[in-house]
Amino acid sequence: MIAKLALLLVCVAVASGNPAAGKPWHWKSPRPLVTPIGPVKSSRIVGGEEATPHSWPHQVALFIDNMYFCGGSLISNEWVLTAAHCMDGARSVEVVMGAHNIRQNEPSQVTMTSTNFFTHEQWNSFNLKNDLALIRLPKAVSFNGNIQAVSLPASDVAVGTIVTPTGWGRPSDSSGGTSNVLREVDVPIMSNADCNAIYGIVGAGQICIDSTGGKGTCNGDSGGPLNHAGKTYGITSFGSSAGCEKGYPDAFTRVNHYLDWIKQHTGVTP
Repeated sequence: MIAKLALLLVCVAVASGNPAAGKPWHWKSPRPLVTPIGPVKSSRIVGGEEATPHSWPHQVALFIDNMYFCGGSLISNEWVLTAAHCMDGARSVEVVMGAHNIRQNEPSQVTMTSTNFFTHEQWNSFNLKNDLALIRLPKAVSFNGNIQAVSLPASDVAVGTIVTPTGWGRPSDSSGGTSNVLREVDVPIMSNADCNAIYGIVGAGQICIDSTGGKGTCNGDSGGPLNHAGKTYGITSFGSSAGCEKGYPDAFTRVNHYLDWIKQHTGVTP
């Protein structure tokens, strides 16, 4: 998809429910993969476990143009924060909120369709800088125990802090597709210097997790949150072309770096 700013369009809601419920899965992951230039630390299977249902009520599923699948985070009752590589060039997106099993129509789920979204103006699909986008819902969603907004971080997160990425991405390289249920994994933040030694494109607007032991994100997790202490510190951006099991770092867009941009477009602040 060509990197460009999607035009703000009129958005509409549909009551069609979860578009994946009861249907063969055909949605693809648009996750960028980068060839490592540095050594890997470990080579074990992807870790993680099924999340307690609705323990991450800001997590949303995005079905884009009936073709691509990503995650995202509710940051207010009308705005979703996700990755630019998910929304770049898209025409419409079905936003499923309150889901745990993404292959079922659960009573907790609320689905809306939006055509009102845009990527960061300086999103670069070649070096993956400024990989974030915003989606405006066609109407405010009503919060409940299964659907809530997540807070933005007023300060950065320290290297070594244990954080929790979440998503419906593939649980291993050998898995046949995305996970039916939302999964989570606890991993430490690593320094940008160490991450950049692996990829060569990591800058101030990105944050990485240390995937030693094979724990991390995979295809289908794009756009989802990097969670810690009730806040989202990152947006799932890219991983290694060597595979999800190899122990290479996973990179996220650093939310704290873009607070002014988010406030400018949504009014949402930490």
